[in-house]
Amino acid sequence: SHLLIPRMDEVREALSALLGTHSNNLGLIPNATQGVNTVLRTYPLKVGDEILVTDHGYNACNNAALSYAEKQGATIQFAKLPFPIECKSQILEAVEKAISPKTKLAIIDHITSPTALVTPIHEVVTLLNEKGIDTLVDGAHAPGQLDINLNTLGAAYYTGNCHKWLCTPKGSAFLYV
Repeated sequence: SHLLIPRMDEVREALSALLGTHSNNLGLIPNATQGVNTVLRTYPLKVGDEILVTDHGYNACNNAALSYAEKQGATIQFAKLPFPIECKSQILEAVEKAISPKTKLAIIDHITSPTALVTPIHEVVTLLNEKGIDTLVDGAHAPGQLDINLNTLGAAYYTGNCHKWLCTPKGSAFLYV
């Protein structure tokens, strides 16, 4: 409708200021899990490619990655994160250990859902970028809890919920590309 699009543009403008990016980089979606599924369903995986996830990732997202990988003839590699952690370098080491020459995409939680670990996301994204691996950050719990600057983060994709810590109506989320 002629009223809906301008209102959605206003929301994207407000979100872009909060998230440190241009509003044209954001799409509005119902939840972060849909953002993960959207990226997975459009990501160009080939037979033999790998998706890296962590064993602290949100189960629905890890299952979506597994399902999509199987359909494409790709595989999943799990980074086993220690718990409890003593220092953030343990997370970086676990991610680096799980990388192979076949790794094309990594799905990394900004704040893990089952264990509430805050991932050193800037360092993880930098590591993955240096190896030519795209990162999809599952930031379902991060907006409103952590400062986020998507332009400086350097992740290919970031999805987050607004209905959790930003206290917006249910069904409010974004996908950054």
